[in-house]
Amino acid sequence: MEAVKRLLSLALFLSLALGKTYLIPIQGEIDPALAVFVEQALARAEAEGASGVAFLIDTPGGRVDTAIRISDRILQTPLPTLAVVQNAFSAGALVALSCQQIAMLPGSEIGAALPVVALPFQEPEAADQKVISALKGKFRAVAEARGRPVNLAEAMVDPALEVPGLSAKGEPLTLSADKAVELKVADFKAASLQEALRQAGFSPETERLAPGPRVQVARFLTSSAVAGLLLALGLLLLLLELFTPGFGVMGALGLALLGLYFAGGWLAGLSGAFELVLFFLGVALLLAEAFLFPGFGLAGALGVGAILASVYFTFGENALWVIAIAVIALGLGLLLVFRYLPRTRPAQALVLESAISEHAAEEAVEVGSLGVALTDLRPGGVGRFGAKRVDVVANRGFIPKGTPIRVVEVRGPTVLVEAVEE
Repeated sequence: MEAVKRLLSLALFLSLALGKTYLIPIQGEIDPALAVFVEQALARAEAEGASGVAFLIDTPGGRVDTAIRISDRILQTPLPTLAVVQNAFSAGALVALSCQQIAMLPGSEIGAALPVVALPFQEPEAADQKVISALKGKFRAVAEARGRPVNLAEAMVDPALEVPGLSAKGEPLTLSADKAVELKVADFKAASLQEALRQAGFSPETERLAPGPRVQVARFLTSSAVAGLLLALGLLLLLLELFTPGFGVMGALGLALLGLYFAGGWLAGLSGAFELVLFFLGVALLLAEAFLFPGFGLAGALGVGAILASVYFTFGENALWVIAIAVIALGLGLLLVFRYLPRTRPAQALVLESAISEHAAEEAVEVGSLGVALTDLRPGGVGRFGAKRVDVVANRGFIPKGTPIRVVEVRGPTVLVEAVEE
């Protein structure tokens, strides 16, 4: 029996010594696209017979749900795992604790995992007690699975847990490299990656895995700022396209930007057909509200709700940031369009006024003048008042061609009209 144990130990040693150690970087913000990369990397390491996997961790944290997803995958792998920590804060601490061994590099720290809620234009605040309790339970389970001090793992999450000499009540626990090793949260200190591999018993022959183009593109497109700008610009260009005849460059570009917005979510595994259908259902309801049901009522409210729901299902806890950035960008875009675009020569191609300007009469019309819409008013178009052809703008919604109209206001060259009920 003793001989069998020695043979098994020798076989394990030889497998570690002869095989490669796969290096998987956990760097920057922890986001869903990073989880996709970790899952792909672990699957490759397992399929190619790696002797072990070392996670190079240098992160300020990120999404809790993503960290839990990565943690679960690390706990499931049959390969030996090692966390080489430079900085493992917040969600990164959970990833590090999930590994079988933890090596602390010079100047490294681990902890500070209090979940926070970062609302737009407000200081980040601690999450409610339910969220803290749930995450504390996850840290506890991972610590138990890896044989690490449960009380210290919990104190990283819950600031109400005071650790004398290490953290005051009201602040989550953060440990330096020396303290982490002393308290057995980490296994040892190492001056470099190669030393960490040697002390852990891992093969010095390494292969570093890097995120592929899909993951890199997904991480870029799903960042809050980029996703918000893509959403705002796509909607803005589609809105402008509605006010121009036919379907041209702006509409195509708007659809392309919205396509990139959804492509990021799809590549990161955040969205699918449901979110796509929900979004364009919202857009369709808003268009119906604008052109079929003047005013803002049930269709408009449902449209806005469907779009917001689509963003929420895609981005989860980051949805508020995406929506805030999109609203600001869309507002600024509309302001610039209506403030400066009509003054430029290229803008003449964007409105029906330019298409029929050679036919418009020079004479002005007065408030109360009755006429008929010669073209669809979307809201711009042409109206006839007696023998005069005048560029007009519907003051509300869409007015079909041939509808009787009345002038309700004249603002310089702009003539606002409304439909007259027969």
